[in-house]
Amino acid sequence: MSSPEHAQFSNSTIDCRQSHYQPGVSLERHYHDTTWMVFAFSGSFALTMRSCETVLGSHSLLYLPAGEMHANVFGSHGAGVFITAIDPAWIGDRLEVVNADADRPRIAPAGYLRGLAHKMHEEFKSPDALSDLIVEGAFLELLGRWFRDGFLQHRDAPAWMRRVKALLQDSFRDPLSLKDVAQVAGVHPSHVAREFHRIYGMTVGDYIRKLRVDFVAEQLVQPHKRKKEDTVSLTDLALCAGFSSHAHMAAMFKRVTGMTPTEYRKSHGITSIR
Repeated sequence: MSSPEHAQFSNSTIDCRQSHYQPGVSLERHYHDTTWMVFAFSGSFALTMRSCETVLGSHSLLYLPAGEMHANVFGSHGAGVFITAIDPAWIGDRLEVVNADADRPRIAPAGYLRGLAHKMHEEFKSPDALSDLIVEGAFLELLGRWFRDGFLQHRDAPAWMRRVKALLQDSFRDPLSLKDVAQVAGVHPSHVAREFHRIYGMTVGDYIRKLRVDFVAEQLVQPHKRKKEDTVSLTDLALCAGFSSHAHMAAMFKRVTGMTPTEYRKSHGITSIR
């Protein structure tokens, strides 16, 4: 990899860089302290994130929240990437409507957002006195359009589906069946399964698993909120989250995050664990 080009637009506090990766280069699982938007302007790379692998081709876009674990392998022709890095609070301060989804990664193939990413890249390569303003405006428009698509999709969910999602969020630690969920919705279980996946992009079971893993992850990295005598073991935490055992929790946690619970805590600078 050659030395990356770098520039910071100080007024908007947007940090931009360009990197060229040689064919076959791999980056082990890692995360960033800032939120990244990655525009692949040439070549391709494979991205492994949340136990899924996706290949991003030329002109694809990746939105990567701060702290999101991932790994990369660059394709047979290498890749050129343009990276925009921002403080996580930056998005919420400027785009209030996306707050609920700002911590979820997104991938977009080459499409209508490409023009905005390309505009930012061109200003980065040939900056002038107005580039700071242009880059910030293009970035806000890009994120606004991208997040609005997801927001409208969720907003258009029928009332019974919103009841389903609320039930899952409130009862993810309890044993639930599709029949239980369907009774709350007032529709057939197969209809719940089909429509939930269509609207939210995952199955009901996957969503419950994610909620349980998210609960465990939050408990693992926030020991300061509990008194020493209230510290629980991993087994207790697994049962509290709704998993059947410590082993089941550990397996699902690694499937979703790519790390064991112990590795996850260490990645956040916490070494003690029961």
